Formats: sequence, structure tokens, C-alpha cells
Amino acid sequence: MSIMHSDVVGRKYWSDDGTLLVHVQQSVYKLKPDCLDQLSSRFASFPRTPDSQHGLPSVIIPTELEITSDDFETLLDYVYHGIPLDSQTSFAQAVTVLKTSSTTKLDFPSINALARQRLLDIFPKQLDDLVQYPDAPDEALSLAVQYDLHPIQKALYYRVATHLHLEDDDAPDENDTPPSETTIARLSPDLLKKCKDLLDDLIGHFTPILFTVATAGHMVCTDVFAEAWMPLVIQPALENNGLCKPIETLQTIIDLDWKVQGLCEECVKDKREEWKGEQQVVWNKMDGWLGLGNGTQ
Repeated sequence: MSIMHSDVVGRKYWSDDGTLLVHVQQSVYKLKPDCLDQLSSRFASFPRTPDSQHGLPSVIIPTELEITSDDFETLLDYVYHGIPLDSQTSFAQAVTVLKTSSTTKLDFPSINALARQRLLDIFPKQLDDLVQYPDAPDEALSLAVQYDLHPIQKALYYRVATHLHLEDDDAPDENDTPPSETTIARLSPDLLKKCKDLLDDLIGHFTPILFTVATAGHMVCTDVFAEAWMPLVIQPALENNGLCKPIETLQTIIDLDWKVQGLCEECVKDKREEWKGEQQVVWNKMDGWLGLGNGTQ
């Protein structure tokens, strides 16, 4: 084999003392193969044929692996330069490395483990961490399921089910953003159904909680709730799609200045603890609704 005129030399990875040519799509790289062979038995197993132009062995990355030259160069950054997969690594970079180094592609287990850990660090795993969401949770959910990133699946299911307006498929409100074609395309039919089913479970659980006026330990404070619950809790929740986001809506209720409304300090403390408990109940029940094995029914 020889380099064709249509091939683009990968100047970023064209080593003068390289001993192996690697073809990825229309790009060709001249590399030192020892590190690659040590890190990936699959890469080491690829057939090597002589290149008549350079007198070097040559490897072609199979097209069915669907690896682009950009993907390959990103992987090489971590192989040859020791760039850490840490807090400076973006979601997109970590995803590229995760996919390219996976067992279904080039199989670099040590690098794949680092990419997995980076993605686990990016996304929330516990109830208290739910504010930490990069963009594209739908894409992240698909990846988390495909690559068995179990610790972040639950929070991503919640985010996709409650924030992408899946309930608006048939008759979207003019003030809401229905799920885009991109969002739908990123989710398999099974995942999309699972997210919609989760949303139904969340709404079914939270509806009676939201529409039942809270009571307190003192009658005077209970009277405050009777006056304030509709304008301060129910109406804002209906206006802001809060019924579909029980954890966030409960947090909004917790954060209200109930002392200003007339509640005593003792009742404010008791009710906030109760509402935090309701958040935990929702979080726990999701295990059962999603079939994650640790459901609290």
C-alpha cells in the first residue's frame, strides 16, 4: 500500500522517527506504535501491510468502526501527550475519548476508564447535586445507558423527563418549548418511552401533594397556609410547569420566606424539613419507577 494523492497527511501526528503509518478515513499518520500497541491489544492486532512509498508497515482503521480523523487525533492527544482527563476536559472531549477508546472501537481500556470517570464527575449522582447539569442531558443519558454509566443515569433520566417538555408532544403550550427533533433523535424509542413514563409517575405522585394545602402544628400557621397556598404555591407552579418538576417545585416552596407570610419560626423549620423529606421520597421512588433495583415504594 502507498499514500494516495487524496490522503491528507496528519501533520499533527507525523513523527520523523515514526515507524508505522495509520490510515483513518482520508488522513494518514506516521506514529511510534509501541505505546499504542501496549495500551490496546486490539490496535496491536490490526493487520500491517507494507507501504511502498515509505517502506513502512501500514494500518488501516476499519471504516465500520466509524472513527473520524478528529476522533483519532483526540485519542492520540491523551496517548502521546498525557493530557489529563480532569475538570478541564469538556463533555465533548470526554465523549469522544470514551467512544473511540471503547471495546466496540479501538479498545484502550486504561484511557476509557479515565474518560468514564470524567463523565461521572461532570453529571450529578445525588439529590443534592441536581443543579449540576451541562448542556445536552438527552445525549448524556443515551451515553450513560449505552456505556453503563450507572451512577449518573437516575439524575439524567429525571432531567430529560422533567425539563425537555416531553409532555408537550401533542399539544404544546405557546410559552413552552416542545422537544426538538434533535432531542428526539438522540433518544432511542425505548429511552424516550421510559422518560415519558417517568414523567407520568412524577406527575401522578406530586399532583396530590401540590394541590393539598399544607397544614402546620399551630392553627394560626395553618390559617396562613390556607390563605397563601394558592397564590404562592399552586399558581406559580402551574405557570412555570412546576407540576412536572417536583423536586425543583418543592425547593421553591422551601425557599419561600414563610416568616414574612406569618408562620412562626417553629412551623417554618418543621415544614421545611417535611418538604425536604418529600424531595427525598421522590428521589427514592424513582429507583422503582425506573427499575434501577433500589426502589423505595
